[in-house]
Amino acid sequence: MEKKSVTRRQFIGKTAAGTAALMAGPSINVLGANEKIMCGIVGPGGRGRHLMQRVLSIDGVELVAVADIYDGWRERGVKMAGRKSSQVKGYDHHKKLLEDKRLDAVVIATPEHAHPHHLVDACNAGLDVYLEKPMMHRWQEGKEMMEAAQANNRIVQIGTQRRSMDIYHQAREIIQAGTIGEVTQVRAFWFRNSKDDNPAWRYVIPRGVTEDQVNWKEFLGTAPDVPWDPARYFQWRCYWDYSNGIGGDLMVHQVDAVHMIMGVKAPVSAFGTGAIYRWNEGGRTTPDTWSAALEYEEGFAINYCSMFSNVHYGHAEQFLGRDGTLELNDERELKVYSEPDKIRSKPVEEISVPTRGDRDKLHLENFFECCRTRKKPNCSEVDGFYSAAAADMTIQSHFLGKKVHWDKNEDKAIV
Repeated sequence: MEKKSVTRRQFIGKTAAGTAALMAGPSINVLGANEKIMCGIVGPGGRGRHLMQRVLSIDGVELVAVADIYDGWRERGVKMAGRKSSQVKGYDHHKKLLEDKRLDAVVIATPEHAHPHHLVDACNAGLDVYLEKPMMHRWQEGKEMMEAAQANNRIVQIGTQRRSMDIYHQAREIIQAGTIGEVTQVRAFWFRNSKDDNPAWRYVIPRGVTEDQVNWKEFLGTAPDVPWDPARYFQWRCYWDYSNGIGGDLMVHQVDAVHMIMGVKAPVSAFGTGAIYRWNEGGRTTPDTWSAALEYEEGFAINYCSMFSNVHYGHAEQFLGRDGTLELNDERELKVYSEPDKIRSKPVEEISVPTRGDRDKLHLENFFECCRTRKKPNCSEVDGFYSAAAADMTIQSHFLGKKVHWDKNEDKAIV
């Protein structure tokens, strides 16, 4: 069958109305259309500075406050923000930043075990919040986070950016319309590789850094009390105490996209298993190879895998329907393939749709727009809760060696 290429202009024209409906919500204006949003950032590390670059490029937003418990990141963040604003202030603790009465919103890009108290504190301070994924470390923490956001009438955007990409909204329309038939399995994967002298997640530790430059006790928070260790601080994804590893870094992005496209919340059960097969240097504890299976009462399953020793297949989400397959790949394309004529029950048009734009910037733009309109953002705290909870269920399963179930009536995991 001949494939049909769909231009971005044609795609936008065909799907703008549907996408607008998906993003719509109750509107209560608190900021004028031309009024500048004053923003702060907590955690201007590597990921935080990446987000800062996007914030600094968005019209109508001024980045005026930077907080970090490491002197070096705070100083770099202040200098970076100072290129666009003469009003930048630096703070050595997030609570000091939250007392800055100039602020309307805050971007939080801290290690995931710190997300719960950072978000709750920000909401209680009356600020709207853009919070990096995953929303929380343990699923139980999400309840208090949602309560804080809703009790304070705050806009919260969780940083799973696929929800702000046009092709993911078109994918939802295609799936929900039944175009490729009933979907009973979604395959998702994310593969990486690097040379032996560049271990996965072993981010560069600043030269000469010492404990007196870091508020180590504040970093540990509720995690086990251990002596100062720069590897644990700067390479926290390698340790279960602060991270859910692949589950919290990569899988949650893709599970969240599946949730949006399939129109579901939590899985009824989840199983996860992983191991360190290659990157076993330096006492890391989170796996470099990860597999998970999630089952949904809506009648489909997610089959997930990831590894850090081979990049050939890249990353993708593949929706397997009775009559066709929809794929969202690492080339940022949406593709639809038909099942063979003699098998399918109806015709399926094969298409290829490209996307453009910086998804991080698009997601931030949606957040700031919602700060003005008070509409529901593309990934609210409720959306973020269920995706992070699904990831955490697989982590708990890994440690228990059995399935973890979700009680939809009590809205909680059962082991």
